[in-house]
Amino acid sequence: MADWNTLLQQSADLVGQDFNNVPRVERNLPQLQQYADALRSRTNRYRGPSEQAAATRLLAQQGLDAGRLTTEVMALEIVPTIEDVFHAETNNVEEYLQQVEEATLLAAIQEAQQESMAAFDAFMDQCITRDWNANKQRLFSLIAPSGVPGGPQPLIGRSAAGHGGQAFATSGPRLSPKEAVYVEIAKDMAVAAGSRAGAQTGTDFVKRFKEACEKYDEKSLAQDLPVSTIWGLLVRVLSEARRRNVNPASPGRYVDALVAGARKHLEEEFQQHVRTTITRHKMQAERGADPDPLREVQAFIQVKFRDRGPLDFAAPNGMDTSWVQLFYCLRAGYDRAAVRIAERCGDLLLLPTGSRTSGMGMGANLRQMVDEWLRNNCRLSERHAASLSREVERLLRDKNGLRNSLRAPYQALVCALLVGDVRAVDALSAGLQSAGLPAILSTIDDYLWARLALVGGGTGGSTGPGGSAVVPQSGLPVPTYTVAELQADINRFPPHYYSKQNREPLAYVMVLLVSLQWATAVRFLWRDDTTKPYRLDAVHMGLALFAEGALAALSGTGTGAAGPAGSEALDMASLALQYSRKFVTAGDAATSLYYRWLAAIARGGTLAIKGAMLRELLVGERDFGTLLGGGGAGARGALHALVPDAEERRQLFESVAQECQMSAQPEEAVELFLAADRPVQALIIINNEMSAAIMAAVNEAPMELGALSGIATSSMERMERIARSGRTAVERLMGERYREPLPSSSAVITGDPAARREVEAFHQLGVIRDILMAAKGGRYDQVLQRLSELPFIPTERSRLAECVRITTQLHPAIAERLQDVVAVVADAIAARGKVVGREAANQLANELNVLTSYANSMSGTRLPQAVYRKISEAQVFVAPRNPFTPS
Repeated sequence: MADWNTLLQQSADLVGQDFNNVPRVERNLPQLQQYADALRSRTNRYRGPSEQAAATRLLAQQGLDAGRLTTEVMALEIVPTIEDVFHAETNNVEEYLQQVEEATLLAAIQEAQQESMAAFDAFMDQCITRDWNANKQRLFSLIAPSGVPGGPQPLIGRSAAGHGGQAFATSGPRLSPKEAVYVEIAKDMAVAAGSRAGAQTGTDFVKRFKEACEKYDEKSLAQDLPVSTIWGLLVRVLSEARRRNVNPASPGRYVDALVAGARKHLEEEFQQHVRTTITRHKMQAERGADPDPLREVQAFIQVKFRDRGPLDFAAPNGMDTSWVQLFYCLRAGYDRAAVRIAERCGDLLLLPTGSRTSGMGMGANLRQMVDEWLRNNCRLSERHAASLSREVERLLRDKNGLRNSLRAPYQALVCALLVGDVRAVDALSAGLQSAGLPAILSTIDDYLWARLALVGGGTGGSTGPGGSAVVPQSGLPVPTYTVAELQADINRFPPHYYSKQNREPLAYVMVLLVSLQWATAVRFLWRDDTTKPYRLDAVHMGLALFAEGALAALSGTGTGAAGPAGSEALDMASLALQYSRKFVTAGDAATSLYYRWLAAIARGGTLAIKGAMLRELLVGERDFGTLLGGGGAGARGALHALVPDAEERRQLFESVAQECQMSAQPEEAVELFLAADRPVQALIIINNEMSAAIMAAVNEAPMELGALSGIATSSMERMERIARSGRTAVERLMGERYREPLPSSSAVITGDPAARREVEAFHQLGVIRDILMAAKGGRYDQVLQRLSELPFIPTERSRLAECVRITTQLHPAIAERLQDVVAVVADAIAARGKVVGREAANQLANELNVLTSYANSMSGTRLPQAVYRKISEAQVFVAPRNPFTPS
């Protein structure tokens, strides 16, 4: 307490002094103690370090309860801050922001991966659903019962009436709408090839295939190019040849036209690219409503070089782009605009060869060169080419100019194209690449366009390897660039280089077609595993190009002259044959014939080749009514449309029939001879075959009486088929329906002894068949009744000499069955002799005596000993008192 009193006294002394800057204390000690207790009650009961005590006093002065504040803070939900998520281990803001950016990109990549996986799963579901829908109908049609339609797809089938009025019908293969249209076009192609009328060319058929493809084509979800684009390219290239009125008969001019057509196709594609680019960047392009193509090129350049500052056509002192405009005018095929802009490109340093003054500006000279190059199919005269060659050399030596100037690379490229110097173009590309500058020919389309422009250029019109070459001042000749060299440059890289790692196989096909490797493109579509959906287009594309004659013209591009089709033609024939087997398997012989006909034409189109194709199909299908028709060479079979000339068709039938006859194919030979209106030749084969078929049928027939009715063995069915063909042949000869007995008043038979001989032989073979079948069934009375229809078997002694004479002149087919007839007659007489009375037995005995004399008159040269034994046995049963004395 003493201390407190001392302090209080000191305080009172200080207050008494005059210190204006010292605050007065209005509270006494008890009041201060009371105030401290009040402050202490408003602070946290737990005292911490000095900093915490200071904070507590500060909060208390502001009227805040530290304890309550602590409770409320502890009750709050802890939310992570950016420092918790992106832990900062950096020392400055820039590193921290870079770390945040990398983490954000990582999160975005992970989200994109998840979205990609979800999109891939959805795409696979769509593919599986689409494939199932495509294969479901085919599967159901395979497992459906016979006669139940499998779906709404159109059917390519046939319905042919066979011999004897029987109708044979097959449903044929089930085709998609696109394939059905393709088949009809292929049929028209085969008909046009056979008619020789020339109403439709291969180009017309390519256009029809293109239209059908555009109408029915279904682009794959994973493909950017539809196959109709391929057909459109062919139409554009072939149309240029038609526009120039050249055909494959002039291979050099025709190939030049195809090169120009391929180049124009690329130019039209680039025009579309220019318009698309302008549409996407309308603000930068500032295209306006001017229809001038040059303004369109300028708008494209303004978009392409928008980071180069103002350009000359947009600002008075802008960067010079005259050579750039000239190149893109040529690239887009704007010929008139290219000639106009060439006037502004007057910065050539070298004068043309022979010039002594500069009275004519270089711009005017360049305009003449560009105009000449465009008019002469990308070729310059030797004088102009020589002057530009020196300019190209100067530009290529100026490395700084190429590196620092916008127009210099384009100037060098345009001059090299005008000259036709492929070495200069390659040197320019290599120089730009080594300098790290963007390439001008940056796409495969640009590369192909430049290569096509170089083909034949710079030689004054000569395209062959032996043509004259321009020799500039340096003494090095400008090499001639040919189509073969272009193809070699393309083939240095594998197919997947052009097809985006096999994801776009049609892109590689486009490259092959533009480089005029058409046969290679067709083979790639047909054989490569990545082009399985395009097998149908491959077959018909190859056939259409062969019909045009383009494959034959392009086969000689490496030598400057067209050669024979060779392997290309054989490949197209192989494609057609393989595709035709689809219809053979389905039973549609008529449609298969059209494709085999196209294959025959591809192999040379000779009568022998066509006959071999027809013969192979006839032997395999045996659909004679559909293929040949039922009324001779004038019948309307499937072959009638392919060979409209009746005489040519008859020659074809005869040729194939003779081959079938020599190859032991008698039934096919018969049908072909009938189709060729040669019924006599058909009857010759029919009689020989029927003679052998009769004995085969008799041997297979049952022996029980009456068992023949309702039983048909394979030999009997074959015999009936031969008999139907024979009746058809006889009707063709007689001009009337076949009936028995044969009328003898037919003018055709009377005037043709050979025909009459064959007709009579066929009739007699029919009688022999009935006699032998009746004897096999035990109907001997029918045997004796029909015996009078055979003029060479005597039943009366008065006819014995005549029958012997006839026997010496028998038809070979009848002579083969003579011994069987005599043996059967002897058996019939013996069998009837057992059951008849005495008077009838005497009549039978007389007939047997006549038969015995007939057999003895042939002196054993025609009849074997077994026949004589049968006659001897018959003598025992009929007239045992009459001895038999063989000679």
